Amino acid sequence: MRARVTDAAGVALGKAVVSSLVWASGFRALSDDDYARIVIAQRFAESPSLDPTGTSWLPLPFWLNGGAMLLFGASVEVARGVALVLGVASAVAVWVALGWLGAGRLGSVLGALAAAAFPYSAWLGVATVPELPTAALCVLGLASLTRSGSARIGGALALSAACLSRYEAWPVALVFALVCARDGRARWPAAAMALAGPAAWLVHGVLHHGGALFFVKRVSEYRRAIGAGNQSLVDGLVGFPTMLVRCEPELCAFALIALFAALAFGGTAVLRRHARVLLALGALVAFLVAGDLRDGAPTHHGERALLTAWIGLAALGGDALGEAWTRARAAGRAALIALPGLAMAPMTAIVRPWYAARDAFVDRSAEVELGRAARALAGPGERLLVSARDFGFYATMAGFGAPARSAPLDDHDPRKPQARAGGSGTDALHAQLAAQRADWLVVEADRVAGAAALGAVERQSRGLALIRLRH
Repeated sequence: MRARVTDAAGVALGKAVVSSLVWASGFRALSDDDYARIVIAQRFAESPSLDPTGTSWLPLPFWLNGGAMLLFGASVEVARGVALVLGVASAVAVWVALGWLGAGRLGSVLGALAAAAFPYSAWLGVATVPELPTAALCVLGLASLTRSGSARIGGALALSAACLSRYEAWPVALVFALVCARDGRARWPAAAMALAGPAAWLVHGVLHHGGALFFVKRVSEYRRAIGAGNQSLVDGLVGFPTMLVRCEPELCAFALIALFAALAFGGTAVLRRHARVLLALGALVAFLVAGDLRDGAPTHHGERALLTAWIGLAALGGDALGEAWTRARAAGRAALIALPGLAMAPMTAIVRPWYAARDAFVDRSAEVELGRAARALAGPGERLLVSARDFGFYATMAGFGAPARSAPLDDHDPRKPQARAGGSGTDALHAQLAAQRADWLVVEADRVAGAAALGAVERQSRGLALIRLRH
């Protein structure tokens, strides 16, 4: 028991160190979606509901973040604290999953640490998005297929929760349910529990959004509105499979080499342990390919939908390396120390710079800063409006922490071009402000002169200004 506590604490500490290093590097958010999610959670804290977004986004992450905000305050800091805690919990969940799969002590720790440290896991363990806990819950659910009783039920509940967080968990839950059905009637309750989350969301779509698959239609419409749809058949077929290697080349090399090493030393049990996990991960990639062909893939940073597959590969690699180490003698262990590093070095030095292109990460520190300043200066009931040329208004609203009292002048929804019909000059700004009862305004630097005629500039930060409006 003491050894298990020590191992779990070591994994948790390892993930905490990784998150601290990512935080120290200056990384705060993947995209403006991070801040949009914070704003929605803040709205949930103001007015809880079963469907906090009313969009295609699944509800569980907003229940968690909004619930934390009800307890600790509706701030960006609370959302980031939740992300850090969930990141550490995710690493421990992967360690538990490896134990359920039958990995040895060393393999379980190595697999969990590998899953905690590769780049996308590191970034998503800090960002206020649900991909990492979803991926960990999926791997935990799949690992429970080797168990019975409460562990199997726990895995089913984990998958149901994952399915209420991200859509890529749905094919994983389906594979879980099919395996449970194959295992016999005694496993059918677990199958039903795993599918309860998707079933509830489909019923919700019928009752409240006019169709079970309303989310597919909404994502497709949005992608086409921004010109991201209608790609070729070949691009759709190869997009996600190549992305799997292209965006995490070191991890793929590590998993492959560790598996070969385990097999070379007679550790064939590793493949048997992970067979069902690999089957489900294959179903996940097929699901993403099908979604891409139907214009249903993420509009940016699409590779993040592969995180469950990467977590599964990291767990496989760590387990295989631990198995090989246990079976190897002195000379073999020396090779095991050297080979992964030698094989991964070209991936880092050559493949990643040449081939691992991705969308840029967003920096909205100035927007958050001005939102916080407005929160500190505004009186009870005072209202903030945000003028922004892109989706940066979400970061300002998140910093303000009161969505009911803040709004953008233009929400930049490409499906509503009429929202920008009034133009972007000073006269248009005055007209918009006159139509809304605002006390504060965040505005771009090149519009400060015109906006300053309406009030006093209280704060400025990197091309943005906070203005107290006169009435």
